[in-house]
Amino acid sequence: MEMSDYALAQLTKERLAHAREVAAHRALVTSLAPRTPLRVRLGGALIAFGQRLLAEPAPQRAAS
Repeated sequence: MEMSDYALAQLTKERLAHAREVAAHRALVTSLAPRTPLRVRLGGALIAFGQRLLAEPAPQRAAS
């Protein structure tokens, strides 16, 4: 079953419009919430972990 040129053109226009809509939505979402690089997040987590370790007193061993 072959499609007419008109039907094929209409289908192409609809798919292209949908692809552009999705791309615009993704671009908007990306521009609103910029992500910090992984190395920055990892560095912050390691610093916070180190500070937490330094703030807690050393565990006491039970006397036998």
